[in-house]
Amino acid sequence: MLERKIRLITRIVIGLIVFAASISIFIVGKQTVKPVSGVAMADNSNSSIVVEWNELSNADGYYLYDYNKVENKLEKLATVRGRDNCSCTIDKLSGATVFDLRVYGYRTFLNKEYKSDEAQSVCAFTIPDALEVSTFSGGRGVFSVEWDTSDTLEGYYIQVADNEGFKNPKNLEISEKTTTNLSLKDLAPGSTYYARGKAFLEINGKKYFGKWGNVSSAVISEKDLDIDNINPNKPMVALTFDDGPAFTYKGDNSTSRIIDTLEKYGARATFFMVGERVDDETKALLQREIELGCELGNHTYNHKNYGSDVTPYDIEKASKRIKKYCGKAPTMFRCPGGNLTNAIRNECKDQGMPLAYWSIDTLDWKTKDAKKIYNRTTKQVYDGAIILMHDIYPSTADAVEKLVPALLEKGYQIVTVTQLIEAKTGDKPKPGQQYVDYETINNNTK
Repeated sequence: MLERKIRLITRIVIGLIVFAASISIFIVGKQTVKPVSGVAMADNSNSSIVVEWNELSNADGYYLYDYNKVENKLEKLATVRGRDNCSCTIDKLSGATVFDLRVYGYRTFLNKEYKSDEAQSVCAFTIPDALEVSTFSGGRGVFSVEWDTSDTLEGYYIQVADNEGFKNPKNLEISEKTTTNLSLKDLAPGSTYYARGKAFLEINGKKYFGKWGNVSSAVISEKDLDIDNINPNKPMVALTFDDGPAFTYKGDNSTSRIIDTLEKYGARATFFMVGERVDDETKALLQREIELGCELGNHTYNHKNYGSDVTPYDIEKASKRIKKYCGKAPTMFRCPGGNLTNAIRNECKDQGMPLAYWSIDTLDWKTKDAKKIYNRTTKQVYDGAIILMHDIYPSTADAVEKLVPALLEKGYQIVTVTQLIEAKTGDKPKPGQQYVDYETINNNTK
C-alpha cells in the first residue's frame, strides 16, 4: 500500500516537473526573438530607400535603426507592425546619405516587450541629388565651372562641350570631394561652351552616380583680367571681412565662397582675421587670399577683448600666428568694436600697421539676411567707402555673390583698404592712423 502511494506521488512530481519545464520552455520561447536575417536594400533614390528582410515566425513586428558611429548609439528610423510585413520604405531623406542599418524583431508577451539581441548590419544609402553647376569666363580663352559640395559626396563627373547636345564632350572626373570648381584654358574667344555634372558616392569600392543636373553655358571672354591695374580716376570701394577665416560646416565654407566670388570677378578685399581661427584647416584660405592679391588683416588673437580692453599682446599674438601659418604678416589692423587707445595705436605703429574703421556697416552680423545686406550696401555705397562685413556667415557669402557684380556694373573697382587709400591719396596709409574711409582719419573713437 505504501509503495503504491510512493509510486503515485513520484509520478505526480515527475508530471509536475515536466509540466513546469514545458511551461518554462513555452515562456522562454515567447520571450526569445531570433535575429532578423536576409536584410538588404531593395531599392533607393535620392530621397528614399526600401529595405527588405526575411520573416520571423514569432515576431509581432520589426524596428529599423541607423547606427550613429559618432555618438555610438542606435537611432530609430521606423517601426513595422506585423510578422509578415517584411519591407519598409524610408522617405523624405537627403541625397547622398549613408546608413548603417539594423533590423530587430520584437514581440509582446504578458504586457512586456522582447526584442532581438543582435542584428545584421547592412549599408543602405540614397543616391546623390542632381548636381547644379554654374559657368563663367574669367578671362581670355578661359571657361570655368563651379558647383556646391557636401561631406557625404566622394567626387564629381563633369562634362564640357562646345555644343548643347554634348557631342564629343571633354569628360572630367574629380575625385577630391572638397574641390568645387575647374577651369579650361586656351578656348576660342567668342565661342560658347556648355557644362553639366553629376556627383557620386563610393560604397565598397563601387561608384553610385546621381542624375545629370542643369546645363550651364558661357561665352568665352576675349579680354584678359588685369587685377593689378587700378585706375585712380575711377570710383572704388574696399570690401572688408572680419572674424574669419570660417571653418567648414556641413560642406559649406563661407570664406572660401567669398574668395571664389572675388576670383571670379577679379576683385580683392581685406580680411581681418582672428588669430586662433588660423590653423592647419584654414591656412589654405589665407594662401588663396595672398595669391589673389587680397590683404591680410589682424583682428586680435581671440576676439574676447573689445575696444579699450584690447591689449598689445592681443595684437602681437595674432600677427605671429597668422605669419606662422601663411608666411606673411598682416599689414592692417581693425579693433573689435572699432574703439581705440594709445596703446593699441602704438602697437600697430610698431608693427607697421595702419588701422581700418569703416564708413558703411552692412549689419550682416545682425540681419544674417543676404537681401538686406545687398540692399543696405548698394543704397549707401560711394566712391572711397570702406565696407564692413563678416566672412563667417553663409548669408554674407550669398550677398557677396550678388554684390560684387552689382558694384562692378555700377563702375566701382573693388580693392583692398591699402590700395584704396594709396590710389585715392597718392600716399600709402600711415601705421598707427585709423581710416574711416580713404580721406577720413579718426583716432578718437573711444
